Amino acid sequence: MPFPSVQGTQAAVRAMVDAEHADGRKPELIAYAHGGFDLQPPWKLHRIRDVVRDRSLRSGPSWRKVVQDAQLAVRAKRVVGKLRPEAVVAHHVEAAAAVLSARLSPVAFFAHTALGPELPTYLPEAARALASRAGDALDVLLAKRADVTLAISPHLATRLSEQTGRRVRFVPVPWTIPEPLTQEERRKARSRFGFGDLEPVFLYAGNLDAYQGLDSLVAAFRLVCAQRPDARLLVATCSEHEALEKALWGAECVDRATFAPLADEPDRRMAHAAADAAWVPRSAAGGLPMKLLDAMARGVPTVATRRATAGLDLAGAAMVASDDDPEAFAAAALLAVQAREGAADLGRRGTDWVRVAHSPDRYLAAMDEALRDVAR
Repeated sequence: MPFPSVQGTQAAVRAMVDAEHADGRKPELIAYAHGGFDLQPPWKLHRIRDVVRDRSLRSGPSWRKVVQDAQLAVRAKRVVGKLRPEAVVAHHVEAAAAVLSARLSPVAFFAHTALGPELPTYLPEAARALASRAGDALDVLLAKRADVTLAISPHLATRLSEQTGRRVRFVPVPWTIPEPLTQEERRKARSRFGFGDLEPVFLYAGNLDAYQGLDSLVAAFRLVCAQRPDARLLVATCSEHEALEKALWGAECVDRATFAPLADEPDRRMAHAAADAAWVPRSAAGGLPMKLLDAMARGVPTVATRRATAGLDLAGAAMVASDDDPEAFAAAALLAVQAREGAADLGRRGTDWVRVAHSPDRYLAAMDEALRDVAR
């Protein structure tokens, strides 16, 4: 994958490598030649050669990624041969395919999504059934060939365990709790985006790929606007947004939407400071949206669909609505911002939950347990 970027998978991997380094370990990461912004990490970052001149940060398949994955296999074999590490942790299906084709060992396949449900979302309708079967087959093949398989969410761990008949461990992403957002940051952010002090602002922060469930978001926002004509939608993204803008136009609420760049941490912090609530929809089950952890960690009241929680027990730390139900999604969003005191309490519960459930200690303990299995 390209690295770094503000997208979820890249943010999750960076958080893991940072946690390893902070604990005194010596992680080294191998990635594509390009990324979304410059990074000088305290740990070693290896890059493949920039052969295809790719600058895309988009998710999904492409011929350029196939070329880069082949390069990744060659580079990984060279780096691993030199370092002889305790294990090679291959994040997501492309990395797992690359390192397994290079016959590296031992390999821990860290699954970040279920390819069976997600792959069809990138393809035309006629190809989706075949893509779903192919995605399931690849998930199973990689999970069976790896020495151990890890999953980013409880739902994905359960799914892969059932598909393979092997134990797949859930490993929580270690997530940093940022400095609390201040009232002055809120004032500046809302002024920058042109929001009034009393207008309820709903945030979507992330890429705009089809698996995100943006149809439900648009339908829910239309319902919200019917009850609160002063409602605003802030979409912070590094993706092209013409398709979403067209959908909002069709829903007759595009004039209530604002699009903002999401290139780095200052952009992300500004967007969350402006928001009264964060929306996390999802149409494909499996992966864990990092936008969910990010909004909760920042103390922003968060509304997610059941599918977006990926099997996590949020214990009342976020509002959870039923899947593919815009009415429930809209009702939960309105409830989250109705009372200022209640919203603040929901935000605090979200931060406290992330601090405990996704602490570096929990991540490191889960990784150590998994790697002990590899060593046996």
